[in-house]
Amino acid sequence: MAHYPRRTPGTDAYAASRALFDALITRVSDPQMAERPEHVVEDLVTGDGREMLKQVLQDHLDARAAAEPRLAEVTGSDLVVRRRAEPGHTRLLATTVGPVEVTRIAYRAPAVSNLYPADARLALPDGLYSYPLRKAVIYQSVTGALRQAHDGLERISGQRIGTQQLMQITVDAARDVRDFFSQHRVPAPATHPGAQPGPRDLLVLSIDATGINMIDSGLRDTAPDRDHGPQPPSAQLACRERTGRTRMAVVTAVYDAAPAVRDPADILPADASERAARRPGPKAVNRELDASIIDSTAPMTTRLFDRAQQRDPQHLRRWIVLVDGNNHQIDRIHAEAHTHRVKVNVILDFVHVLQYLWDAAADLHPAQPARAVFVARTARDLLEHHPAKAIADLTGRHDTLTQAGRNAPGLKRCIDYLTAKQPYLIYRIALTMGWPIATGVIEGSCRYLVKDRLAITGARWSLPSAEAVLLLRAVIINGDLEAYWKFHLQQEYQRTHTSRYQHQYDLAA
Repeated sequence: MAHYPRRTPGTDAYAASRALFDALITRVSDPQMAERPEHVVEDLVTGDGREMLKQVLQDHLDARAAAEPRLAEVTGSDLVVRRRAEPGHTRLLATTVGPVEVTRIAYRAPAVSNLYPADARLALPDGLYSYPLRKAVIYQSVTGALRQAHDGLERISGQRIGTQQLMQITVDAARDVRDFFSQHRVPAPATHPGAQPGPRDLLVLSIDATGINMIDSGLRDTAPDRDHGPQPPSAQLACRERTGRTRMAVVTAVYDAAPAVRDPADILPADASERAARRPGPKAVNRELDASIIDSTAPMTTRLFDRAQQRDPQHLRRWIVLVDGNNHQIDRIHAEAHTHRVKVNVILDFVHVLQYLWDAAADLHPAQPARAVFVARTARDLLEHHPAKAIADLTGRHDTLTQAGRNAPGLKRCIDYLTAKQPYLIYRIALTMGWPIATGVIEGSCRYLVKDRLAITGARWSLPSAEAVLLLRAVIINGDLEAYWKFHLQQEYQRTHTSRYQHQYDLAA
């Protein structure tokens, strides 16, 4: 059997690259280029430089192919020994600098697939696109529309990849995110300069959900009549056709915060002097987000508490859970707290309370200034006193309106809401202890993590695509992309190469 052809000694493996480099230098140093604008020279260097870089990569791959040692035999995971070696087998690889060709030896045996040990040494992907190109695709596809990602990738790297291929690359790239989260340990850095987290530092958890427009196959089937097919189009130009076309994505956040003692005047100042003396609330640091369109509230709450447990395994810190009043979320929070044997302080988002107070004000006062005064006064009562006092005052007002024959549905909803959530209206204690009382972190995370990408105009998502974008956006926002990408490449190597051989090949550095 003939050996794999190798370059003769003294041959310059990078002769073609040097020729392109010399040609580029010749063009740039031409006297005529000295009269050209900078942007013309930059375009020339960018275009010709990409071709030169592609040739450098091609020369490198050719040099490694020429030096590839021939093995006596290769045994696959199917335990079949392949002793027939055929040089010259090639495959295409799309890279960030352009398409290149990889040449290697194929090891063959009858009735089984070929094996390419050189692919394992090069850690090549199982597909056309290289890993650096896939990483570039991720940045483009999870931050903007796919058409914009297509155009941006072409401008940056010169590669033209269809939108379906872009999304498939994104879905494949997100396949290891859950495993990464399960083994990735977040350090517990200081919540304020010069100090390490101690028993007084807060560990804040929050959970929320927001809707994403889905194609019919991505919706949850919760009604028996959904078996009759998707909702027929409507002739109306309102939102009737879109009813039920959304699926809720669950978003969780866990972060550290140093206590910041405040009083009601810091939240709702009554005059200019109180406004000037306002003190800031607890500042969220080391924020870690998670999101899913596939998993419901129960598994997401479990993962939220698992992540918090990693930060405070001995439960030395105060655990604060901020909620918006969703009963199912609150039930799951208490269940997970019981499972993890940790005491949590659940606080109802103060902004949601204000919304209900405005509904009550609409029933009590016809004029806008009077409504604002009512909301400010009642909200201050909730911050300064026990919530039972404010609830009793609102109930008395509702009884007066009822006796006068007036309907007050907004006021009734407000009373029912505050009564049902009274155990979580611990604002006076929270302000005294320096705890947060608003879900601004999770609300902002829902907008940035979900809405800014998955709620762009006209977007309707399949389940795998939406989940992949959510997971990768969470990884990027958390600052874990580099760590995740290293983990993902290790998993890809296991699936693509190690699993195909009886004897494992070490991943190339």
